[in-house]
Amino acid sequence: MREDSLSRQRFAQIQQLLPATNKDEVLNAPPMANAARPIGLEQYYSEAGPDYVAWSPEFNMHFGYYRAGANPLNREAMLEQMNAEVLARLQVDGITEPRLLDLGCGLGATLRSFARRLPHSELLGVTRVPWQVEQARALNASAGYRDRIGVIEADYENTPLASSSFDGVYALESSCYAQGSDKRRLLEEAHRLLRPGGRLVVVDGFLRGRFVSRAQQRIYRKVCACWVVEDFAERQAFVRRLEKLGFREITVEHLQMRVAPSVMHVPWVSLKFLLTDVVFGTRPMTRARWNNVLAPLLLPLVSAPLGPLTYCMITAMKR
Repeated sequence: MREDSLSRQRFAQIQQLLPATNKDEVLNAPPMANAARPIGLEQYYSEAGPDYVAWSPEFNMHFGYYRAGANPLNREAMLEQMNAEVLARLQVDGITEPRLLDLGCGLGATLRSFARRLPHSELLGVTRVPWQVEQARALNASAGYRDRIGVIEADYENTPLASSSFDGVYALESSCYAQGSDKRRLLEEAHRLLRPGGRLVVVDGFLRGRFVSRAQQRIYRKVCACWVVEDFAERQAFVRRLEKLGFREITVEHLQMRVAPSVMHVPWVSLKFLLTDVVFGTRPMTRARWNNVLAPLLLPLVSAPLGPLTYCMITAMKR
């Protein structure tokens, strides 16, 4: 009941902030016009972004981290634990006022989690989606963090930020939107922004091995298209790029089993969403919104152990 109440409250906040041009020109566009043009990242998150409240009332737009003894039915707790695991690997405990940067911050849920845990930190998020900037700032202000968390609109592969200005940089399920199989430009930018000794944490899906069939490869391409992803990173190429850039203490953690309990929530959340938002909802179901429902349902068909897509946390230190 508490989750439903929070979901309705968050959804109401998002609806109030949805730009009029988005409502009139995107959500109510003729179906054939929507189908004719490719969906871009900005359009996808502007249309489907509010739907993430069905997954997390706090807008944690990632999978959860399960620890032994935790309640696998408490999805929000597992999502918050993933935030905690990322923070732990940034290793900022000995820094009085750590400066942390979120590359692809979404609506800022992880930044707000860090703000609660690090009262003297300086936190900044980057996203290229204007709608997310507006929403994140509003949610940060609502949580009392207006002056502690900054969110800017920028390309995270080429930011206007000063070099060597952050103690920690992370990308939580956002590195997939970077270019290339090794995400070179993203890693170069992260390396530039980190101070010497600073740490990088990347959590995402990574490809290893080959697809077992052409059908599975087509499903993978459909997942990528639904989420407006060119390609997930190839794990070995990603690690080699880190090494070439001079990163040290590179660690690859395989989290497939850690995230499995939260992945098992997907069918129920999808069914609930279809009943409440599709059957009885008032917002038009655009192609982007349908894609957001379809992608997580297809994901297990191309993920380990059935496919080559694995879920990893990769950490490294700038020398």
